[in-house]
Amino acid sequence: MDDSLPPSLFIPNFNGMTGDKRLDVRAGALWNQLSKTPSSNISALSEDRPEQIAYYRLLENDKFSEDALIQELVSRVIPLVTGRELLCLEDSSEINVSKNKNRLQANTGLGRSDNAENSTCFKIHPGLVIDANSLCPLGFSAIKVFERPIGQPDRKARNYKTQPIAEKESYKWIEVTNDSKKVLGSASLVTFVQDREGDIFEQFALVPDARHHLLIRSRTTRKLTDGKDLYTEVGLFPVAGYYDIDVPADKRKNRVKHVAHMEIRYGSFQVQRPQSLSGKNYPQYITIRCVSAREVTPGVENPVHWKLLTTHEITCFEDAVRMVAWYKCRWFIEQVFRLLKHRGFGIEDTLLETGWAIRKLVLMQLSALLKIMQMNIAYNDPEGGQPIEDVFTPQETEVLIHLNRKLQGKTAKSQNNNNPKKTKWATWIIGRLGKWKGYDSQGPPGIICLKNGLERFTNIMEGVRLAKDMYTG
Repeated sequence: MDDSLPPSLFIPNFNGMTGDKRLDVRAGALWNQLSKTPSSNISALSEDRPEQIAYYRLLENDKFSEDALIQELVSRVIPLVTGRELLCLEDSSEINVSKNKNRLQANTGLGRSDNAENSTCFKIHPGLVIDANSLCPLGFSAIKVFERPIGQPDRKARNYKTQPIAEKESYKWIEVTNDSKKVLGSASLVTFVQDREGDIFEQFALVPDARHHLLIRSRTTRKLTDGKDLYTEVGLFPVAGYYDIDVPADKRKNRVKHVAHMEIRYGSFQVQRPQSLSGKNYPQYITIRCVSAREVTPGVENPVHWKLLTTHEITCFEDAVRMVAWYKCRWFIEQVFRLLKHRGFGIEDTLLETGWAIRKLVLMQLSALLKIMQMNIAYNDPEGGQPIEDVFTPQETEVLIHLNRKLQGKTAKSQNNNNPKKTKWATWIIGRLGKWKGYDSQGPPGIICLKNGLERFTNIMEGVRLAKDMYTG
């Protein structure tokens, strides 16, 4: 297998997408602007007023469709996955554009929020594909974009518990997973990693096979075929060993960033089919493995305790630890959503007037943020991440060499001590451009810092190209 992933593989091809060459070229130009200047402000992405109007018209044009954008985006991952062992990280996020609700046109792909009755939201549920060994992000295997209808009856009125899974919103987990299986068909092994919302009996019954596995954080205890419950029984298994993980800060749980000392237990269980599925075409039970990862760090408030369900065989402590490490990678999909919002691309502040246009802009942004993800992952990788030529072009690397000389300090701690052949070396430079101090003792550059640094680096590259044109013209 060729591990080389040149940057060109992460650049979209819009040729032939709309049937109109002018629209295709315009789509490519907008994507280039998004990759250089992560933003949702069309004015800021445009060189002049005519270009601004052209981008507005592109996003409102029915020929430039949501389905075509998704197809183009997921098709690019296909040649990258052959023979690889993969993780497909799934999660949902709500895009809420209520800040500009007075500008929004009704009935244009927006629906009800989780927390309000206003029709200013839509949801995205992507599958982010990364190499299971290198943790290199390869792209997206499937993306579901949908809105929750304003007039939709509540759960009680719909008798939600007895509804077929295909009629529930939670079917998105199975739908995106099955679509991903088709796209990732040439991979050697795929593990779908999901949070608690994906803990659905039907998914365990329908999805797994010899090449496709599930790794899902448990939402609630399950009844076992012997009448006992899952959480109690896994807690009775002996401690297999201990394992340290980095836990990020979480304001919602009043949790500070720290190193967690984890106690690992694991076992195999037969989970009984829920009563609500009786009489339906599902097995009486499913066999799953459960890994209990419980934090035993002294003096920590709100300690971590994950119960992870998987269809992988677990025969030793190392197998269990691998599941914990793979589940922790789900943080990357959360970073994708963070990049889309707030100080990243700022999609929830967009001034676009229709949900259809905003949804298409989000899909283009998902494609454009992959370079930032590659850098973020590289800096947290002891091996330094991907080869630098996988992420930066030769011309960009040449400029990075000059910037590195300028940004380094005189002391060893203030110098870029990373391997110049690896993406981590370039990430140090981009982080410094984004106002990171460059000291590892202060932690790695954050994802928003990298976004700001990449934007500044793009401006520098534009200046370099302009200077070359002036002296060679």
